[in-house]
Amino acid sequence: MRILVAALMLLATAAAPARAQVFGWVKPDHLNRKLHGCVVDFTKNQGADRRICSPILGMPRDLYVYLPPGYDPSKSYPLVIFLHGADIDEHAILDPRLIKPLDSMICRGEVPPFVLAAPDGTYDGRNHISSTHSLWVNGNGGRFEDHIVNEIFPFMLQKYSIRPEREAHAMLGISAGGFGAMSIAMKHRGLFGAVATIAAPLNMRYNNVQERYNDDFDPATYRERTEYDPDLIISRYYFGLVRRRVKHFIEPVYGGGPDVIAKIARDNPADLLTSTNLQPGELALYVNYPGRDNYNFDAHDQSFAWLAAKRGVAVELVEVPNGRHNLPYIDRAMPDALLWLGRYFARPAPR
Repeated sequence: MRILVAALMLLATAAAPARAQVFGWVKPDHLNRKLHGCVVDFTKNQGADRRICSPILGMPRDLYVYLPPGYDPSKSYPLVIFLHGADIDEHAILDPRLIKPLDSMICRGEVPPFVLAAPDGTYDGRNHISSTHSLWVNGNGGRFEDHIVNEIFPFMLQKYSIRPEREAHAMLGISAGGFGAMSIAMKHRGLFGAVATIAAPLNMRYNNVQERYNDDFDPATYRERTEYDPDLIISRYYFGLVRRRVKHFIEPVYGGGPDVIAKIARDNPADLLTSTNLQPGELALYVNYPGRDNYNFDAHDQSFAWLAAKRGVAVELVEVPNGRHNLPYIDRAMPDALLWLGRYFARPAPR
């Protein structure tokens, strides 16, 4: 009986990514009939191989591009690069709960028109929820940070009419994609002027003096983690019946040796505040988190904002009270993140 209950809980846990991954069967042509803008397919998902070449990753890679209503090549548009989270791939952008609100907000004038690129951040590039996530960093399975900066970004500027100034370029990421988005934007401030994250682990070295990872953030007891524990439980679902350990996410990317912490610090946004010498006003930062995150990423984000404030760096920190690390929270948080980007972006200008 206990085995049966555990199996049911595991299936329930998979429901969130499975709901998103089912959009692998959505055809962009069918979706576009319901949009004012359109999704352009640079994938192999519908039979024909339209993938973009990636010498950096050594294989063709999938990419979806959203063009806003009335896209006109004679005008130059802001650009957003959207990074998906774990247990999903580029199909996340085909989820009507994500793309339709964006499309509608642009039509209503709530958000200036912008072009959005949604690449694939999985190591093997195949369409299934068990694909290993890259965290969008240069890790053991490929140089995904370099892929974004040196392949996706130039491709978008060459293929579409994009405003050239850095203030018109932003990163947007969900969960593990938020980690990558913040890391890339902080390292490459010459390219990006803004970054927005949703339920992201912005301080992967979060800890406290009692060595209790799941405690709420408290500046008085906060300490950065200095040792790697592969069996550290970082999430609990369904009254603790379903647990996920840190090694599930970390070791495919950084390995399991004694230098894991140093490798994480290289990409960890909380560490990048100091290592990249981020100055006030250099990068617009928006951080949205659920108040009861199952991975305790709310403590990550609060500690990141606290560390940033100590440097005089402003962070727009938004909490969704009682929110959990799940799709209903993301559906609720995404419009707020888009509105923030809309306030930051200038409108399209003549080319």
